[in-house]
Amino acid sequence: MKSNHAYRPLLWLQRYFINGSQRTVKQRQQAYLRATLLLILLIWLLVLLFIFASPSRYVSQWTLILPGSGAGAHVTLDSVGQANSSTTSPYTSSAIDPRINYKTIASSKSLLASAAKTLQLTAGEFGSPKLKLPNQTGIMQFSIKAQSAKAAQQKAWAHYHSLQAILSELRSDEIEQREDAIRVGMASFANKVSHTQEKLLEFQSEHGLVSLDQFKELALTMERLRHNKVNLVSELQGVKASQKMLEIHLSLTPKQAAGLLTLKNDQLFQQLLISYTRVTASLAEYRSRFGKRHPKVVTYRDEQTSILSALSKRCKTLLGYTDKRLMLMLSADDLDGRAQLMQQLLTLNTEAEGLRHQIDTLTQQIHDWNHRFTDSNDDAAKLEDLQREHQVATAVFTSALAKMDIGKSDIYAAYPLLQLMAAPSLPEKPDNLLVLLALVGGFAASISIIAGMGMLWIRKPILQKILTK
Repeated sequence: MKSNHAYRPLLWLQRYFINGSQRTVKQRQQAYLRATLLLILLIWLLVLLFIFASPSRYVSQWTLILPGSGAGAHVTLDSVGQANSSTTSPYTSSAIDPRINYKTIASSKSLLASAAKTLQLTAGEFGSPKLKLPNQTGIMQFSIKAQSAKAAQQKAWAHYHSLQAILSELRSDEIEQREDAIRVGMASFANKVSHTQEKLLEFQSEHGLVSLDQFKELALTMERLRHNKVNLVSELQGVKASQKMLEIHLSLTPKQAAGLLTLKNDQLFQQLLISYTRVTASLAEYRSRFGKRHPKVVTYRDEQTSILSALSKRCKTLLGYTDKRLMLMLSADDLDGRAQLMQQLLTLNTEAEGLRHQIDTLTQQIHDWNHRFTDSNDDAAKLEDLQREHQVATAVFTSALAKMDIGKSDIYAAYPLLQLMAAPSLPEKPDNLLVLLALVGGFAASISIIAGMGMLWIRKPILQKILTK
């Protein structure tokens, strides 16, 4: 009995959802149609109420643009220093888009409150303009709504003028802070000029050194040595280039060319090479006529091997190593002029070695002169450092004075120029976006109601098929 009471709610749910009501199909159809029509009628009554009750909205649009190029000024004070004033392009940094900064300023509460105050409105009544930032451009597209076309245009102009006013205030504040920082540093710059001048005069009187002329001759000597080294290096490069061309032409290195000439001038090696050539020719002839095991072929092959071994031993005796390619490169009647080219290659190699030794010698001399110059010009270096320090201090001080005046014209450094590309428009007809959205929402809700009621209509056979398995 307890189990029947426990399952009684489940049985009721199963009977309600699977079996449904006891009405006829025609009665259910009429009930579903009435409910669907009532829901759709309610939705469209709400849509029409929204359309007729919502006030008309007029949209005024205007466009601002940030110029892509910068401007600058450059002032040079002869023998003293220079001052620069430049306004770089706002798009030079890929990490920062100035339009995003301006977007934040344009939507700030202080700007909206200032714009609303000019029209004697509250910030809530004024609203917030919409802003679009097209990619890869410097354009900022604004739009704002109001209940009348004139009011929308007035809001747009109020927002534009308030934005320019805030940017002017920010630029003025940035220039004032920059000038304050320069003024703080002016006193330290003046003190540094006086200090460096005192140090320079004290060093000159203590060491008796006023100019650097006595060190010029030593510096010129070092320059002449360096010039000679440069010429020798250039000459060495030319010799090496000629040597490289001969190596490529002969397919030999200088070491191989020397070995080849040594072998060519050895009578015993030449006799062995002649014998090797003769035996090789005979072996080739008999191989073409007889088989590999023919007595004459075997005899000449053994003789060739024996002569080649003798050539290898003689080559090792003369050169200290064995090179089969080098041994067989010569011929008994080598009259093609390669010996002269090989001799030229050896001459170039010797010349290159001599130039290398000269360059090494000059390098050592330059090092010695440089060491002497370093030891003897400590006082000159100290004097030059003091002069440079004083000159830098004077240049910094003078440049700071010039920068303070020139910087006043650099008003677009932190906040780039913002130009009005298209003035706020006077809308000719109200904005119908809300009406379109309401109609789309009504159609979407109607379709959803029809689909939902359709699913409720066909639920019985589906649920019965699923739950009775």
